[in-house]
Amino acid sequence: MMINKLIKINNLVTHNNRIYSRMVQTSSELVLNPWYITGIVDGEGSFGVFVKKDPKRSLGYLITLSFEIALDKKDLNLLKGLQAYFGVGGIYKHSGDMMRYKVSSIQDIAKVIIPHFDKYQLVTQKRVDFDIFKRIVCIINKGPVSREDLQEIVNLKATLNLGLSDSLKESFPNTKELVRPLVKYTGIPDPNWLTGFSEGEACYYISIYDSPKSKLGKAVQLVFVVTQHIRDEELLKGLIDYLGCGKYSKRKEAGDFKVLSIKDISTKIVPLFNAYPLQGVKSLNFRDWKLAVEIMENKGHLTEEGLKKIQTIKMRMNTKRFS
Repeated sequence: MMINKLIKINNLVTHNNRIYSRMVQTSSELVLNPWYITGIVDGEGSFGVFVKKDPKRSLGYLITLSFEIALDKKDLNLLKGLQAYFGVGGIYKHSGDMMRYKVSSIQDIAKVIIPHFDKYQLVTQKRVDFDIFKRIVCIINKGPVSREDLQEIVNLKATLNLGLSDSLKESFPNTKELVRPLVKYTGIPDPNWLTGFSEGEACYYISIYDSPKSKLGKAVQLVFVVTQHIRDEELLKGLIDYLGCGKYSKRKEAGDFKVLSIKDISTKIVPLFNAYPLQGVKSLNFRDWKLAVEIMENKGHLTEEGLKKIQTIKMRMNTKRFS
């Protein structure tokens, strides 16, 4: 019985390695849930404001804005899904193996991007970035930008993301950086949000380590982990209540939500992502991870054959999948 299960799992692993090419071929079929989109933007998106000297402009500065999300080129299909959903913007080469979906038209940002995030609100502290970004869009859209408007935009930009460059600080000595508010965590709005957020921030991991207590000398630990900056500590702690499992731990400037119990993984984590599937390449890692879950559920990891199969699965996951 166990041998038959392992043969079946081996066939599934081989099948999963073919999925990526099929995903690329069917990019036009990818339809993303609105809450999934907000979730992945909470994890990987950015709202940018750029103020650059330009002598051709009446105030001597050019102001540009952008909404974008950068992913590995293996997730080009996912970027195409975002572009199809919003119906604006383009996909461009970013850096290295990264591609980005970007919207830089003020009109498109005002009419398409902002309404989406007004309706499907961001959950992390990134909502503050969006609110600041939105205020700057309103200033620009009200008419010609005055010197006072420019200073207000710089004030807002000082609070956004990485703040001001040294050159902008020198050019705008009267800048008053605003107090950055905190987003109060009020709960996970939709399971699709969690799937989208996990697409960017979660990891499905297999740990195989030496164990003198084991007959094989090795033990297996499956891990589901979501990592965030400590400013979103309440969100990660909220996952414990939302999922009914897991623990939170803090390390310097980051925090981890982890699920280690095979029972919780089997009865809570796997069913969640079965019902609300990942849409990018990470779905392949989840599928392989599920195979390891199945082996452990059937105590296969306690056999030499099962342990070897889990080792094979581990070697095909995450950064090693396409290397």
